[in-house]
Amino acid sequence: MKYILVVGYEFIMKVVFSLPRFRLFNWLKKQLLLFVGAKIGKRVVIYPGVWIMPGKKLIIGDEVDLALDVIITTGGGVEIGDRTLIGYRTQIISSNHNIPLYPGRIFNAGHAHKKVRIGSDIWIGANCIILPGITIGEGSIIAAGSIVTKDIPPFSIFGGNPAKLIRKRK
Repeated sequence: MKYILVVGYEFIMKVVFSLPRFRLFNWLKKQLLLFVGAKIGKRVVIYPGVWIMPGKKLIIGDEVDLALDVIITTGGGVEIGDRTLIGYRTQIISSNHNIPLYPGRIFNAGHAHKKVRIGSDIWIGANCIILPGITIGEGSIIAAGSIVTKDIPPFSIFGGNPAKLIRKRK
């Protein structure tokens, strides 16, 4: 039964989240996320192709923009502050596979969950990856294509793989 519910939710999400970012469709996307237990602020814009799974440990503030094809896994929890821009094809990952001791099987090792916290007034460029357990401080900018493996202090500009400090914001 659980399998049917998961596949049913995935199907409904795929259909609803493929809709354009018109106000009515954003309202519908928000209602689906609220139904599964997410908390969503006002004036959130969700472009087509966004994938959020499972959704219940998601908190999104006001005036957040999730661009085309953003992926968010919420098993460990994800908090996104107000006035935050998340660029095209960015991945916010709050769960990862455990690595078993040898000769254990990876397939059966389970998952580790760690909360991702993204502050307010953040700009995350296109094609970034935010790994589990990361905190991005208020007012920071993450350059396009970056992989964030460590916490980002407030009002900083980071970029690269792994993301490194470029400079502090003035």
